[in-house]
Amino acid sequence: MSSKIRNCVRDLEKNKNVKELLPEYVEQYMQLNSRYARVKMMMEYYLFYEMVSEGINPYIASAKDTADRLYEIVDALFEQKPSKEETAAFAEELLKLRQGVVDRMQVITAYVDQFVVYEYILNRVQYRFEDLELLPEDSVFAQELVKFIFSTQDNVTINDNIRFALGQLPMRMTRGRYFELIKNSISVYKGSDKSSLDGFLYMFRTNAMLYRDENMEQYFTEFVPVLEELASLDYENIDQKTYEIYAEKIRVNASRLNDISDLYMQLGQLINEMYTICVTADYEEEKEGTDAASLVIRGINSLFLQRDSEVWNIRKGERLETEEEKLYWLGEQFVSIEGKQEKLYEGLNMAGAALEGLSESQKEVIAELGLSEEFTILKKLFLLTSNSVFADLEEQALEEKVTEQMAEEAADALIAECKALFQGKSRMLRRAVMANTLEKMPVFFTSAQEVADYVMSALSSCDDEAEKYASKQLLLAGFSHDV
Repeated sequence: MSSKIRNCVRDLEKNKNVKELLPEYVEQYMQLNSRYARVKMMMEYYLFYEMVSEGINPYIASAKDTADRLYEIVDALFEQKPSKEETAAFAEELLKLRQGVVDRMQVITAYVDQFVVYEYILNRVQYRFEDLELLPEDSVFAQELVKFIFSTQDNVTINDNIRFALGQLPMRMTRGRYFELIKNSISVYKGSDKSSLDGFLYMFRTNAMLYRDENMEQYFTEFVPVLEELASLDYENIDQKTYEIYAEKIRVNASRLNDISDLYMQLGQLINEMYTICVTADYEEEKEGTDAASLVIRGINSLFLQRDSEVWNIRKGERLETEEEKLYWLGEQFVSIEGKQEKLYEGLNMAGAALEGLSESQKEVIAELGLSEEFTILKKLFLLTSNSVFADLEEQALEEKVTEQMAEEAADALIAECKALFQGKSRMLRRAVMANTLEKMPVFFTSAQEVADYVMSALSSCDDEAEKYASKQLLLAGFSHDV
């Protein structure tokens, strides 16, 4: 398959036999997507069943309605041979299920980012109540930190190192300078697609505890009381007992949020794969459901629904009966797909690399051949295999570009929101929000010397020894982990 798609793409890019090869390209790319989705679904569905059946994730009940509907769609697709119209309807329903998962994940992300801010604060008061070991003095530490930041020739890694340092160093930046950096960060998006700016604004607002939507009043409201308690604490004068109580509350709630996030991430992946299987159904070769991927998917779904399946009739006169036997037999099927996922992904990359170019350069021929809808589907599938589990699948026909006025208005609005957030808040909370968002902005230094000056200034201007010690410890831990 890889050589076939490679040859097809090569000839299309040379503008050879376009009318003959475009349908072949679509067919091969659809088949690659279908097979890749089935192999991934096979593996992830097996793991998902283990998680659910063993009670590993305590939040599975919160996703019961979504999971139950997914099981029914899997049953319909793999056991009942639905019509083309029914399969298309299932694809649309899966998109709705996916949006429900996305809505929940946005709420989870907002809560996680709020806990991160409060964890930042508590980390910096921790050493008021613990003995301090000897760490390098400021100038030596600054020198070593800068040396580490620039220990690579890769600019991406250098910028990542700078952002990490900005997020952990004592925050002593003035609000005026901070607001100026917000404006500069947004100005970078002038001339870019508006969706890129929207993505930055969403990310900034979640990290600054500014993000709000109606779903926060519906999903996971059990975290609200804890966040309200954390917001009301006097961090400047916190005592050891109060610190220990809330450090533990953050740990417990962070663990819960991690469980929820893992659950919905798995569900999102499964929904994506089933969507892919639905929209590529016409291109999949008929195998009577006996290939390894289909056997495992059908078997796991039979266990979820507690319904009988022909899958368990493994040989004439021999039938699997217990759950243990069934899972063991399903596990044996994975041997047959070793190395298959990597080969399929290689083919997907080849086909995907040409998709955007072909969509633009051969737009008229695609329309003439009646393949416009297929290319729209392929663009969605490309996003599902190359981006986030929760990538936005809605195609922007003629996406709006960010104008100077739009950038200025967005910056003014965001700065106004930050000012309102900071009003009446403790100095420690303001600094936590600034640090948490500063490391998400484009790097604003223009030379290594500017970085060195900032590091030294941040350390020398911090007269809170517990905060400075915590910053150094966190930086040492982060950088030693990367070594």
